[in-house]
Amino acid sequence: MNRYILGSFLLIHTLFALDVPIDEVERRTFSEEIITNSQVVQLLSAKSTLMARLGGKIVAYHVQEGDSVKQGQVVATIESLELASKLTELKGLEAQLSVVQRNYAITNKLYSIGVESLQKLNQQDEEKMVISNQIEVLKSKLAQIKGRKGNRYSVYAQSSGRVEKILAPIHSVVSGNEPLLSIAKGRESFLIKSFIPLKYATKIRIGQRGVIIYGAEEHSMHITQILPNIDQETQQMTVLSKLDTPVHNLFVNTFLDSKLFFGEGKRYLSVKKSALSFFNNEWVVFVPEHHEEEHGDDKHKEEAPHQEEEKLDNEHHGHEEEEVPYDIKVIKILKDNGKFVAIEGLEEHQDYVSDKSYYIKSLLLKSSLGGHGH
Repeated sequence: MNRYILGSFLLIHTLFALDVPIDEVERRTFSEEIITNSQVVQLLSAKSTLMARLGGKIVAYHVQEGDSVKQGQVVATIESLELASKLTELKGLEAQLSVVQRNYAITNKLYSIGVESLQKLNQQDEEKMVISNQIEVLKSKLAQIKGRKGNRYSVYAQSSGRVEKILAPIHSVVSGNEPLLSIAKGRESFLIKSFIPLKYATKIRIGQRGVIIYGAEEHSMHITQILPNIDQETQQMTVLSKLDTPVHNLFVNTFLDSKLFFGEGKRYLSVKKSALSFFNNEWVVFVPEHHEEEHGDDKHKEEAPHQEEEKLDNEHHGHEEEEVPYDIKVIKILKDNGKFVAIEGLEEHQDYVSDKSYYIKSLLLKSSLGGHGH
C-alpha cells in the first residue's frame, strides 16, 4: 500500500475514533443587541476597612496588596504603648478594688456593733461599685484586642476577600480607629457598569441579558439597576449588571467591551458558536458527507485488494478532497448571542459538526498537503 493510501486511511480512522459531535441546524430567537463600553466596579458595601483597635506602631504586615485572605486571618501586628498603659491601669484598678473591698468589710463589721456610721459604709460601697464598673469597661475593651502578647496585638481580617489597598505604611504610628487596610469581599460582588446611548433609554429593562468580553471569552450577566443620572458630557445613560458567575482574574476599574440584548427578537437558522471555523479567509461549518449508495455486480464488490489499491492510486489526484468524510459549507454570520450564531448557508435540520471543528480543519489541511508523501 503506497504512502497516500496509508495516510488517507489513517486520517479517516482518526476522525471516526475522535467521536466528532453532530447537531442539527435549528431556528432560534435572537434579540437586538448593542456593543458598548463597560467598567468593572464594586459596591461600597462589598468592602471592609480594618482599623487599629488601639494606638501604636505598625511593626508588621502579614499580607500584601492583592493577596487573598480568609476571615480570622492575621493581617498586621501593632506594638502599642496604649495597650501597655491599659494593662497597667487594669492591674492598678484591681489592686485598688481589693483594698476598698477589705476596708468595706472592716467598716461593715464596725457598723454592725455601732462603731461606724451608715454614711461611711455607703460611701465605701459606692466607691467599690465605681471601681468595679471601671474594671468591667476596661476588660471589655481589652477583650476586643485579640492576639495580645505583652504590649503587642494582632489585627484580624473580619471577612474573606482580597487585600485591595494598604492605607497606613509599615512602621508608621497610628491612633485608635485609624484605617490600616481595605479588603474587597470577593469577585462575586463585582458589577459591570455599562454606558448606553440615550436613544436606547426606552428599550433597556432590568433583567435583560448581556455578556462581557474578557480574556477572549464571553461571560453572561443581567441588568440589576438603571442609574437615574445622565452623563452631561457624553449624554449616555448608565446601567449596572451582575455577572451570572464569578470571572477569574477580573479586577476593579478594568474597562472592557460588552453586549446587551433587548427587544422581542427574530428567529434565524442557527448553529453553536463552537462549530465555526475560519477557513480560506471565510467562515465555514463542517457537515458530514452523504454519498449515494454505489451499485454494481458481485464481481465488482469482490475486487482483489491489490486492484482497489491500484484504482485509488490512479485516482487520488482528482479525489483528494473526498478522503476526509466531511464537506465544507461557507456561511454568513447574521447575529451572535454568545453561545449560538444566526447564519445563512445551511438548511434547517441539516446535520453539522458542532464542536472540534479545528480538528477536522487540521486533517483537511494535512490531507491536501500529504498526497505526495512529502
